[in-house]
Amino acid sequence: MAKQITISHPIIGNVTASTAKEGVVQLLGLQYATLKDRFSQPVMREYSLNETIDGTKLGPQVLSIAPNADPEFGLIQHTLEYDRSTFSQSDTEGLCLNITIPVSSDGGIDENAGLPVFAFIHGGGFMVGSGNYPQYDMTKFVRLSKESGMPCIAVSMNYRLGAPGFLTSSAMQAVGYKANNGLRDQRTALLWLHKHLAGFGGDAFNITLAGESAGGVSVCYHLFSKQPLFKRMISMSGTMLLMAPISVKEADENFQHTLRALGLQENSATKHLLQMDGQELVGKMVKAGTRNAPTIDDDICPAQFNFESIANERTNIPGQKWCEAAMIGDCQFDGNIQSLRLMHRKKGIASAFCSTIKMSLESHPGLADRLLSAYGLTPELNDVDGLFKVLQVANDMNFYVPSIIVSQNLSRQMKMYTYRFNEPNPWDGPWKGHATHVLDIAFLYQNFNEYLDEKQKSVAEQFGKDVIAFVNGQDPWDASSDMNAVAKVLGPEGKMEVVQDEPDRVGRRSVLLELDEDVGFDVLNDAFNEFMRGPPPV
Repeated sequence: MAKQITISHPIIGNVTASTAKEGVVQLLGLQYATLKDRFSQPVMREYSLNETIDGTKLGPQVLSIAPNADPEFGLIQHTLEYDRSTFSQSDTEGLCLNITIPVSSDGGIDENAGLPVFAFIHGGGFMVGSGNYPQYDMTKFVRLSKESGMPCIAVSMNYRLGAPGFLTSSAMQAVGYKANNGLRDQRTALLWLHKHLAGFGGDAFNITLAGESAGGVSVCYHLFSKQPLFKRMISMSGTMLLMAPISVKEADENFQHTLRALGLQENSATKHLLQMDGQELVGKMVKAGTRNAPTIDDDICPAQFNFESIANERTNIPGQKWCEAAMIGDCQFDGNIQSLRLMHRKKGIASAFCSTIKMSLESHPGLADRLLSAYGLTPELNDVDGLFKVLQVANDMNFYVPSIIVSQNLSRQMKMYTYRFNEPNPWDGPWKGHATHVLDIAFLYQNFNEYLDEKQKSVAEQFGKDVIAFVNGQDPWDASSDMNAVAKVLGPEGKMEVVQDEPDRVGRRSVLLELDEDVGFDVLNDAFNEFMRGPPPV
């Protein structure tokens, strides 16, 4: 049974924590930044040494259309038990993080341990998600690190989503509201860790920043910082190419679209956006199809980029000089996540996709036919098969190809480790038998191990040990270089091996790589995005 202890921190003061059943100490709901209002800049939290901070309870989440973990369990196709009554949301008090630390021999923590730190950014398309979700509980992950002789501290963080996190415009910026609040929150959380980790037994100069999906996108964006923020990075099923930034002009158009959907006038828009009920705001933005994406701001996101500029190193990435190593990977069918955007367009989807692709690529004779033929897409396909094949294109365009391009770019200046997660989803649901989006996270944190068979469990434990080794500065497997790309393949059926990172060796399709030689990925990506920009959900 968990009990409470008190930690005396040299900057924060006394912090109460829980020693969990798994041999770790957990500090929950620590507020790392304060907000004046929902669109203001995060200000690092200051503490009084005379107060006692309660670190035994989860803090509130930020505003989101999904107040609990159930939607993501739907993607995983399995649930975990948790107390839903502990989940709350706050407009301005949700910038919290959770810290999990190996318990010391005396039942507390060793403030002088200098342990490496694994800091995690959750995904959710910059719309939903929370580091409070039970699937992100780091208890078993940290326990595995200790049992493996490679102890580390693990952190999960919350950051603003939806309108508070990413809605911006020239008008909002003119009155002092900057763009990219969600990314600014994450950066503030990292700076908080730099300042406070030593008092919890961590090494502030030995942080591995990890993220999945939109969290992986975020990790890549933080490489644009001129200030060193972390020593290593892990990007799981998401790179900056998944969510390239929009221009200020596009942000203004997005803002105008939002105002029309909300029935607001521009001259009083900011005031009304601040005063609106938070749940109403994020809910109406989703219904309106408002974009949640980073915006070019000469700071967090300094410039536009695309597949070609990243591939040919024409985009300046300062983090290449201060980040020592990277791990990048994908799941064999990450593309299933796009079913959330396409399910309402399922009827006649094959015909619509074929028509859009042919129209978008009409200036490249024969290219559309080659693309459609390679995926077996014809207008006559039934809706089930049509959706599945479109999601295969989404998988390669959004996840597999970007992981290759970014890995090749970064491997020229830092140690690069690539993984391909191929262990199929074992649980009943539409994606059973496929290595789907978020599944690598479910395996990594060990929270679903009791629901896996022995082969699947072995993949989970080895994947966890590999990541823990990386966090500790060790080589989890052979590193890639720009001249020799290798990858660790995890699954299926418990099989794990390091092979050349070639499509047929790692269970991926080669078609987009072949078409790239003729037209470039940006042409293909523009055509695919033309289809994805279809009508918003009703």
